[in-house]
Amino acid sequence: MARKIEVLPESVSQIIAAGEVIERPASVVKELMENAIDAGSSEITVELKAGGLQLIRVTDSGEGMDQEDVPLAFQRYATSKLRRAEDLYAIHTLGFRGEALPSISQVSKMTLQTRTHDCLTGTKVICEGGEIKRVSETGLPVGTEVGVEQLFYNIPAKRKFLKSIRSELRSALSHFFRLSLSHPTISFRFIHDGRTLHEHVKTESPLARVEAVLGKEVYGHLQPIGFEQGEIRLSGFASLPSFSKRNAEGIYFYVNQRFIKDRMIYRAVLDAYRHVLPMNQFPVVVLFITLPPSFVDVNVHPTKSEVKFKDPDRVYQAVLGAIRMVLEEGPRRSEEVAPRGATEKRVFREWAEPSFFVQETLSPPSSFLRGEEKGMLTVRDGGELPWEVEKKWPYAVLGQIRGTYILCEGEGSLVFIDQHAAHERILFEKFKKKFENGSVISERLLLPILIELSAEESCTLDSAGEALKEIGFEVEPVGEKLFAIQSVPSFIDPKDPKEMVRGILEELSFLEKRGRGKETIYTLLVTLACHSAVRGNSMLRREEIDKLVEDLAPFHASTTCPHGRPIFFFFPLDELKRQFKRK
Repeated sequence: MARKIEVLPESVSQIIAAGEVIERPASVVKELMENAIDAGSSEITVELKAGGLQLIRVTDSGEGMDQEDVPLAFQRYATSKLRRAEDLYAIHTLGFRGEALPSISQVSKMTLQTRTHDCLTGTKVICEGGEIKRVSETGLPVGTEVGVEQLFYNIPAKRKFLKSIRSELRSALSHFFRLSLSHPTISFRFIHDGRTLHEHVKTESPLARVEAVLGKEVYGHLQPIGFEQGEIRLSGFASLPSFSKRNAEGIYFYVNQRFIKDRMIYRAVLDAYRHVLPMNQFPVVVLFITLPPSFVDVNVHPTKSEVKFKDPDRVYQAVLGAIRMVLEEGPRRSEEVAPRGATEKRVFREWAEPSFFVQETLSPPSSFLRGEEKGMLTVRDGGELPWEVEKKWPYAVLGQIRGTYILCEGEGSLVFIDQHAAHERILFEKFKKKFENGSVISERLLLPILIELSAEESCTLDSAGEALKEIGFEVEPVGEKLFAIQSVPSFIDPKDPKEMVRGILEELSFLEKRGRGKETIYTLLVTLACHSAVRGNSMLRREEIDKLVEDLAPFHASTTCPHGRPIFFFFPLDELKRQFKRK
């Protein structure tokens, strides 16, 4: 009887192995750029023709290879970066498997030229389909140049699955940008069909490289990340709520300078922005996670794009906390706010009479005068005044529109404030501070309030019961689906505890991971703030409007309500002049 199981020929098994590493031209770009970075290059040039379908060439100024090492570099698992199995848990380089060159050469026609600094001539190797055809001497600068032509020429079926030139180019550029972002001290150049598309000059400033890659528009909305907890250190940049994208293409994660894709980190970032950005809007985050190599396993995927953390929950909490810290502190880039070394700056403004009235004209709250002299406002270094033109605060309050919006006037523009969104943010910050300071007091109701819940609501309540107690709620079961609200937080108006509890349970049902520490707590506080805030279509007294606007003074103009809706809307007075043909 003929055997059903056969050992594949080595030529076939090598092509299969190569296919795991090399999926498209962009895979070649990534592998060769990583090799160039590991070689200590200060300059790297990537050149493509027809999106990499015709040619991929990567030239670097690294240390190069000796003539005797070159043939070995084309053998699988031949590497200079590992010696023992233990070394897999102390990886300090981007490449280490010894698979890049052999895998690429198996599915292409490759030419490699390399020279070390102590050799007068270099070595040139021509390889086709994994077979070395010729080795010779050549003249070239110190470094390495790898040219890859006719990718997948020997696997027609796989070549058919390649996409258009534009699509393959976009994918290759994506890898180019990722590596450029994480290595600002290296100069990078990208050439396509003979034209230089991108050139990033080496710099000591990570922020300058971020600006070069992501653009000036994003640059102005980024704030630095700085966080350290034990062996975990986080750095990078995160955008303020004043800027967002409709996709997640502006989110970059690096672990020990290696670009990775990780759902847990991605979720931590989105959780941090959950009550700051509107739904379906995404931040820009460039996040560098540094931790000991023994704390992360990078050997879990052929393309090295995924890692496994020793303590993933700790990493999640670190990322969540670091980005929340950025969002809470607001603008603090000193070069944009005040000269280095300055502790404060003073802005002078004489009160102006309102130029027109809406309902009732209100005088500016006296508490806005924050200096010894009238009309003087002190802003601490690192803060940024939210108003446009000369950015002078405060605005004179004019009144209320349709019981929903508060209108103010200042030099250069009008500002419309959504009273519910504004009050919601103020209350959320107040409630959060009380919780974090441990000053939450539970107030027992004179008579318990009965509430009937659905099976789903009951399940949610069961998983979040401890969190509810932490913020002052006491809800106890008295029947199959019947519960009694015994206590509520002292800092809320207990006019309708049933509505608040239902709102909390509804909000919690959207949490992907229920009962997760502070995330659950923050969700509860958001809901409390929402239900406690003044509503739209509610007429406010003069002193209520004064107090609301006064409490908004510390907030930046990019601040949103906890659900991500904007609080402010600005209308330049020059636009009024244009509308009335006065300008």
